[in-house]
Amino acid sequence: MLKLNTTPAAAIAATRRAVGLPRHVRLRNGVPAQIRSLRSDDAKRFGGFIARLSAASRCERFGRGFGACSPAMLLDLVNVDGVRHAGFVATLRLDHDEEVIGEARYDVGADGDCAELTLVVADFWQGQGLAEQLLDRLLEAARDAGLHRLVGEVPSSNRRMIRFMQRMGFVACAQGADRPVLRMERGVAARLQQAPAPRPVDVLRRWLNNQLFQFGF
Repeated sequence: MLKLNTTPAAAIAATRRAVGLPRHVRLRNGVPAQIRSLRSDDAKRFGGFIARLSAASRCERFGRGFGACSPAMLLDLVNVDGVRHAGFVATLRLDHDEEVIGEARYDVGADGDCAELTLVVADFWQGQGLAEQLLDRLLEAARDAGLHRLVGEVPSSNRRMIRFMQRMGFVACAQGADRPVLRMERGVAARLQQAPAPRPVDVLRRWLNNQLFQFGF
């Protein structure tokens, strides 16, 4: 049975996801976007997103030989329950609608402890920091749900994705014997912390110490 985190903070976060409140972000090129939960009315938007992916990106997302999503498959992709299957999309605001430019989702395994993630960004919008934003949102949802690990399978040839996942704290834990795929994993209990920038007074103190050492004081 899946064990859920039922702390007040987790309940609030789950409620925010359930009602679909977006998170506003700004890409590296300055374009504003939002990250929100997948909704059942996203089928057409999500179909357009998949159609705009390059053949290579579609292959990495769905596997070799994938053509186009059927209406039934689109409905299945956008109807997530938020418990065993959580999904988020990054969108741009249009005049009267939205354009999906990225997705992140996970499926919880049978043990209720680990989930398998999927992450893809539209080719035109890659390199703008959107993958990091989507993965942060997915990790936050996994923490709220009480999960312990996220895993993802990446083709060994996709060096860019492997480097990205390593930068985000994932490590390679296995490689398929019959196919060139890396299985990458990381815990979700804590957010990665960057080392704090040194304070100006600490920089000055270090410089003075070096000067004193240099002149023999």
